[in-house]
Amino acid sequence: MKRFVVVEAPAFGDVLHARCANASFTVRLSPGRRAHSPEVVDEHLVVDVDACRDASLLDCADVLQGSLTHSTPGALRRLAELMSAHPACGIAAVPVSVAGAGGARGWALAAGADRTVVLAPNGPHRPYRGSAGQSLLPSCVHAWLVEGRSLREWPSARAAPSD
Repeated sequence: MKRFVVVEAPAFGDVLHARCANASFTVRLSPGRRAHSPEVVDEHLVVDVDACRDASLLDCADVLQGSLTHSTPGALRRLAELMSAHPACGIAAVPVSVAGAGGARGWALAAGADRTVVLAPNGPHRPYRGSAGQSLLPSCVHAWLVEGRSLREWPSARAAPSD
C-alpha cells in the first residue's frame, strides 16, 4: 500500500489535520506545542512496509509505516531494521501493542540523523480523532518534524526502553 498524505494546520490553530484519499485524522496540540508557522503544509509519500514489495517505493518513501502490530521489543527491532535498510526515509513507524496494559496500542517511531526512537501511545484520553484508526498519526509526526520540531517534543511521546 502507498498513499500521498497532506498535513495542514489552520492559521493560529492548535491542530494538525492529515488527509489522504480515503481517510482523515486530527491531532490537537497544546498551546505550547503549536506549529511554528501559521499554516503547516506537508505533502509526502507513505509506504506500508508490510505490504509493499517494490524496493523503489520503499527507498523513496518519506514515511515507512508498518501495518502489523508488534510487542514493544519487536517494534523496536523492526524500527532498527527499517532505518538501517532505508536510511533516506524521514520517519519510520511501527504499530505497538503493549502487553499487560489492557490491549493498549500506539506507535514506535524513529526519525532524524540520530535515529531518535520514541513511543507514542493511543488511547481515549489522547488528543487524536479520525477515520483512519490512528494510521495517519505518523504523517502528522512527519509534518511536525518538517516544521523543525524534534521527535522528543511530540505530544505524549516517551523515550523507548533501551533494551
